Amino acid sequence: MSWFEHRGAYSGVLLTLCYQVLKAAKIPQHVAFIMDGNRRYAKKENVKTKEGHSKGFEKLTEVLHWCDEIGIPEVTVYAFSIENFKRSPEEVEALLSIFQDKIKRLLDEKDAIMKHGICVRFVGNILLFDNDVRDLMTKVVHLTKDNSKSVLNIAVAYTSRDEITEAIKEVAQGVDKELITLNDINEDMLEGCFYTNKSRPVDLLIRTSGEVRLSDFLLWQSSFSILCFVDPLWPELSIWNFFMCILKYQLGYQDLTAAKAYSKLKESKCQMNKDMTQAYQELKSSSEGRSLNKEQIDEYTNERKERVDRFLKHVENKRHSLFFPNPIANTEI
Repeated sequence: MSWFEHRGAYSGVLLTLCYQVLKAAKIPQHVAFIMDGNRRYAKKENVKTKEGHSKGFEKLTEVLHWCDEIGIPEVTVYAFSIENFKRSPEEVEALLSIFQDKIKRLLDEKDAIMKHGICVRFVGNILLFDNDVRDLMTKVVHLTKDNSKSVLNIAVAYTSRDEITEAIKEVAQGVDKELITLNDINEDMLEGCFYTNKSRPVDLLIRTSGEVRLSDFLLWQSSFSILCFVDPLWPELSIWNFFMCILKYQLGYQDLTAAKAYSKLKESKCQMNKDMTQAYQELKSSSEGRSLNKEQIDEYTNERKERVDRFLKHVENKRHSLFFPNPIANTEI
């Protein structure tokens, strides 16, 4: 099945009206999906597990069409958890086979993906995949890196615990190599080391199959998100379920925005106080007893910002090298 050739069963005046009504209010800028229930769907329909996962992919292409129609610019899907590697060898092989086949299909449809302007990113510990799969992912990233109309993040070999652990390792190495200091570390820096560091904040997270848990998916990023847990299995998700989730986001938008703003204000104030205290402690000895002025504190703050920016650029270059180890011109697509 094509990534872009929509074959959904939904059409008509009512559907068009619903789109128009929802578009009149605030649309989430980043929606994340936990696509749960493919195995249970296969069992329910008395088909092989692989067929359930294939039906799940068909639903994904349909959901991406809905998101495009309503104007959502960024989507993240939980395609392959690190925990999935612990399933039976047969199921892991089937999942990887489907995943590899769909990436190949994406490359076959490169004209369509460029026409739609989609930037595809793979977030997660991609080193857990073999070279063949990584090569395919690299080709997709190369192909779509300059597209800017919308973003599709495919979370593969991903868990939040792994993401946070790897971010902490990066920060620890930065301190050890004296790229940063302990006093530079804050929430923004840690987020800058995440696999999802280029993404917008998650506005709406949807999980299918009736399970009410996040399964180690975007735990940090969903701290200020509207969470929707819907009963249908992923292959059975309807556009009306999707519309209800969008409506829930719109109804909670004001409270969500206020909570985000309050949290950001507290964090900024805390960092400002921290900078002033540290600047005073470090600069007092060199001021020979004279009081510090605003220019000295500003200079310290600017130096800290430049140091942190250099460190985060260093981290980004390491991640970038996983997909761009050689000049782009040498990569055939």
